[in-house]
Amino acid sequence: MLPRLLLVLVWLLPVPAMGDETAMAPTTAVPEISQPFAPPLRMVMDIRSVHSDGRHDLEALAAMAEARGIGVLGVNDHDRFTIRLGVDPIPQMLGYSRQQPSLYESGVESFLTDIVRLRQRHPELLVLAGTESTPGYHWSGIPFRDLTLHDAERHIITLGAETPQQIESLPSFDLRNIHGSRELSLAFWFVVALLLLIVLRRHGRLATVLVAAVVVLAVIALLRKPADADAEFLKVATDEGLFTAWAHPGTLSGQRPGPMGVQLDTPPYSARVFSQPTAEAFASVYGDTDSNTEPGARWDRYLLDYLHGRQPAPVWGIAAGDFHVQGEANEYLGNYPMDVWATAKTAAAVLQALRDGRCVAWGMPQARNIRVAELYLKPVSGEPLLPGGSVATVASRVELVVRLVEQDTGLQPAVQPALLKGEWVVDGKVAAGVELPVNGEAVRLPLDLAPGVHAVRLHIPMQAGIRMEANPFLVRVSL
Repeated sequence: MLPRLLLVLVWLLPVPAMGDETAMAPTTAVPEISQPFAPPLRMVMDIRSVHSDGRHDLEALAAMAEARGIGVLGVNDHDRFTIRLGVDPIPQMLGYSRQQPSLYESGVESFLTDIVRLRQRHPELLVLAGTESTPGYHWSGIPFRDLTLHDAERHIITLGAETPQQIESLPSFDLRNIHGSRELSLAFWFVVALLLLIVLRRHGRLATVLVAAVVVLAVIALLRKPADADAEFLKVATDEGLFTAWAHPGTLSGQRPGPMGVQLDTPPYSARVFSQPTAEAFASVYGDTDSNTEPGARWDRYLLDYLHGRQPAPVWGIAAGDFHVQGEANEYLGNYPMDVWATAKTAAAVLQALRDGRCVAWGMPQARNIRVAELYLKPVSGEPLLPGGSVATVASRVELVVRLVEQDTGLQPAVQPALLKGEWVVDGKVAAGVELPVNGEAVRLPLDLAPGVHAVRLHIPMQAGIRMEANPFLVRVSL
């Protein structure tokens, strides 16, 4: 990471106003370019199985993936799915728990053993294991009045687990960062102190000392600033070699009435996604829509900060399906796939491709199965670039190449849109619109970039239930 940051700082140049820096080149004939990269792998992740709250076993998930032409399957079951109303300062010991199905119950070893067996039965399918985790949550209010559970649906996805230790070491697995309601905790310790006074009333001074000690310790613990649950989780997951991604940062579904009169309050956490420390990726496409990937929104601003050395690392976009049940609420495995340029069809290569941003994220209906066959940036001189990864020096004239294909699922309607309308976004502004044929020739768009550092990405806004977000090409144009 440090060499990448130093490289950016060395190359750092002011970026002129958008009107001066990017323009469509004349529509002259462009020479044919042979495909410089192997086709990407088709991947889905954020999938739940019967090892937590999913409906299907791993064998059924593999069959669904193969029917949709998916070659890489990421299974992310809940590591610990517990709602615990605890009493601070020891909420893990004092309180009431409502445990939901998770790896904590079904067993991490059993989960990983099933993953290994699935790999053996389906060698053509690369299966990766991971979790959907809640780094921490806290309570406020009093039961039967205004009891509220905060941030319990602020999820981070991990991927790449091969041993039980990698999952069991996560702070979410032992509920390390949960905190009870301060009002409820103060009331509890007041009652404890009162009972101690009653029980030890004959011991005078001893009773006073014990009660005072209980009160002081409780007050100190309740006034202590809680640990940063997100930061601790990300550090442990990274130390364990796991890939990390925020699950659904812009969703509004986390704010709603819950069971037994409890109010659930997980507001959108987009601001947290784009502040340090953060995960390696975020869900740029998922079941809800948010504004993070709109041109000029948080993602583009963060990328520019990274290019100018104000952030230590980029945050890449992925697709997160949050899949539980096939066919329920229009949910189908493969509605949120990715195209991933990995150097090999191995776990290590796919995880490295995700870490380098070499992927695009799709959202589409069950009847569609569009994928990227080609997507790269070609300088006038020099090597072509895939999305994501390293900042590369290019000349001012570049060419953007994209080709889309669709695999027959047997479910397509008789009439399909022949074109998708896309946008090339440069430094947060739309530089050019482009029509992208499906199963047609590659589209080649020449652009002129001004000297400086640039983030160039392909954005396909929602149309006919289809959308796509590509990770950016990060380039520096020399003087």
